[in-house]
This record gives sequence, C-alpha cells and structure tokens, in this order.
Amino acid sequence: MCEIIKFGDGSTAFVCYCGNKKNKDHECNSDESILILSNGERINDTPKNRKKHWHEVTGGSVACSICGRAAIDDAPYL
Repeated sequence: MCEIIKFGDGSTAFVCYCGNKKNKDHECNSDESILILSNGERINDTPKNRKKHWHEVTGGSVACSICGRAAIDDAPYL
C-alpha cells in the first residue's frame, strides 16, 4: 500500500509500505542506530563497536528500538 504525502511547499511524495504498515502492532520509531559491516552483518552503533569494527563498517542507519527494522530496509521502495 502506498501513501501520498503533500508538503507545505507544494511538493508531493509517495511512500510504499508494501503491506507492512497495516500488519505491525506498533508505530516504528528511530531511537536506535546500527552499523552495517562489509559482510552484511548489523550491529548496534556504540562507541565500543565503532572502535572495534572501524575497518569493516560500510554504512549505518537508524532503526526501531521495538522491532529492529532499520530505515535502510525501506530504501528500495522510496
């Protein structure tokens, strides 16, 4: 299911939730941060992990503290 969003400056965007919005039992937040490693593994973004894995980090994202879904997971649909 896609949703049309209208902004105050007159621009319009759409977001595709691919059915996930209605099937969730909570509203996702962006209270967590994750690091994405070169092998695809995801770890919590903490000072200790940043120092330990600095040479393996290829990216990062905010994530939901309830279910762990990261904002980067929705990137293909935006």
